[in-house]
Amino acid sequence: MTKRSIVFLLMFILVSVFSPLETVDASSKEGVVTATSLHVRAEPSSQANSIGSLKVNDKVVILRSVPSWYEITYGNQKGYVHQDYIRVSSTQQPANGDIKIFVNGERLDLDISQVPMIDNRVLLPFRAIGEALDIDVKWRHQERQVWASDRGTEVLFTLDNTNTIVNNRSVTVSPAPHLFEQRTVIPLRFFSETFGADVNWNQQAREVRITRETQSAGSTGVYSGTVARADTLNVRSGPDTSHASLGRLTSGQTVEVHSFDDRWAKITFNGRDAYVHSYYLDLYQNGVQKRLLGQPKVTKVGDVTTLSWAKIGGVVNTSHQQNGTLRTITTNAAEMPIVASSVNGMSQVSAVNQSAGKGMSFRVADGYQASISHTTAELIINVSPVRQGGSLSGKKIVIDPGHGGSDPGAVGNGLQEKEIALDVAQRAEKLLLAAGAHVIMTRDTDVYPTLSDRVKVANDANADLFISIHANAATATSANGTETYWDATYASAGSEKLAHAIHGHLIDKLGTRDRGVKTAGFQVIRQARMPSVLLELAFISNSQDAAKLKTDSFRQRSAEAILEGVVDYYK
Repeated sequence: MTKRSIVFLLMFILVSVFSPLETVDASSKEGVVTATSLHVRAEPSSQANSIGSLKVNDKVVILRSVPSWYEITYGNQKGYVHQDYIRVSSTQQPANGDIKIFVNGERLDLDISQVPMIDNRVLLPFRAIGEALDIDVKWRHQERQVWASDRGTEVLFTLDNTNTIVNNRSVTVSPAPHLFEQRTVIPLRFFSETFGADVNWNQQAREVRITRETQSAGSTGVYSGTVARADTLNVRSGPDTSHASLGRLTSGQTVEVHSFDDRWAKITFNGRDAYVHSYYLDLYQNGVQKRLLGQPKVTKVGDVTTLSWAKIGGVVNTSHQQNGTLRTITTNAAEMPIVASSVNGMSQVSAVNQSAGKGMSFRVADGYQASISHTTAELIINVSPVRQGGSLSGKKIVIDPGHGGSDPGAVGNGLQEKEIALDVAQRAEKLLLAAGAHVIMTRDTDVYPTLSDRVKVANDANADLFISIHANAATATSANGTETYWDATYASAGSEKLAHAIHGHLIDKLGTRDRGVKTAGFQVIRQARMPSVLLELAFISNSQDAAKLKTDSFRQRSAEAILEGVVDYYK
C-alpha cells in the first residue's frame, strides 16, 4: 500500500474521532474556475435556475461544501457551482504536525491538506482507502456508482444517493457519497462500521494506532472454486478474452477466488493476480455451493433504462412471473442484489424470498413498459415509456448482436465481429425506440448468450420481429459486400419480406457490393417463431470492407438502414 493512500485514512480517522483538532473552515478557501464557462445555480442542482456564469480562471470565495457542489458568493447573493470545475486552494493547514500515526505498528509520515466535512461529519476518499487496505474497488462511470468487495462484504454506492446496498441489504448513509475535488468521499463512521478498523488514541503521547487483522495465507479467498464444465480452463492476465493467457487449470482443480469483475473470477496464479471465467467454476463458501448474481448495472439509452445482472459461478437460473403491473423474478442464486437507485418506470422494488428461490419484485409504473430477458450470461430488464403515435408504436422488436463474450466471432484487420455487432445493434436500438418500438436486446454488454438463449428471448417475449446483426468473413480475402439471410421454417412470407426490406436499404446506404438476399438454416432465424433475418453487413476479412466497418459513419448508416427497412416492412 502507498504511504499517501494510508495518510488519507489516518487523518480522517484522527479528525473525526479525536477532536479537538482544528479543521479548515470553508470560508478560508478560495477556488479558481477551470471550465471555459461555468453556470452559477440558485440551488445545488443542475436543474436549478442559472443566476449567472463564470469564465475560466475567475476566482470565487467558497462558503461551504454540499454534496458535489460549492456554495459561493456571487455578486451580492449566494450561488452554487459544481465542484468538478473548481480548483480549490486553502490558506490554512490542519494543526496536526505533532501527531504520530501508526498502522499495524509502522509509523507513517503525514502529508495532509484538509478534510471534507458536512454537518460536522468527516468524509474520506474511498478509492484511496480501498487501495490502502486492499479493498477491491471499481468505479462505474456511466451509472455514477462505486462497487467494493472486501472479505465477504460487498457494497454498492450511488453518488448523491443516501440509499446504499451492503450485502444485498439497503442501508441509509448520511451524508450521501458524493464527489469532492474529483474524489468519491463517504462518511468515516460508515466506513469503519462496514469494513472494520480498530483505532486507539493516546492523548498523552499524541499517538494514533490503527490496527486491522490480516488474513492468514490459507484463507485469502472469499470463495473456493473448482473447475467444472471444461477439461482445461485458460487463466488470463485480465478480465477478458483479449488479455494474455498465463496458463491453464484442469478439471477438478481448486483455486481461491478473491473477487469478481462481471463474470470473471479474480484468483492468484503463480504468485500474481489472474482471472478465469466463472461459468467454468463451481463456487463454494464454507463447504456450501454458491451461485451468484452480480451487482446490477444500470445504463440509459435515451429514455430507456436497462438493468443487467451478470450470472456468476456455473449455471445460474432465473425466471419471472407477471401479475398485472407486478413483476417477480426468482433465481437459484444465493442472493439477488436489488437496485440501489431509483429507475424511471419502476416502483415498489423489494427483495423476495420464496420457496421457488430468492429474487426481486417491482411494479411497472403507469405509462411505462418492462421486458425481462433471461440468458446463460445475464438477466436483463428493459424499462421504457409507452410511446403513442410513432411509426412503430406497439411493435416489439428483438435485436440480436451476434457472438460476444468468449466468442469474438470473425476476427481480422484489427476488428472483432462481436464489437461491431453490439455497436450497430445499440445504434439501431436507439433509432427504433425513437420511432416508438419496444426493443429487446439479447445482449447489451460483452457477454455470450447461447444461440438457444437468443431464440428463447424472442419467443418468450412473443416478439413481432427478430433481427440478428453480424459481420462476415471468408478465407478468400477478396470476398466483400453485404448479404441478408432468412429461413422458411416459421413466418416464411414475413421473413422474406423483412429481409428484402432491410437489405435494400443496406445496399442504398452503405455502398457495398450487393451479394443478395438468401435463405439459410442458421439456428437463430430457423427457430425464431416470428419474421426473422440475419444481416451480414460487410467482410472483416476484406481490407476495404474492414476500413468501412471501423468507421462510425458506416455503423450509423447500418443502423439507419435497419430502421428504414423495418418501417418499410410495416407499410
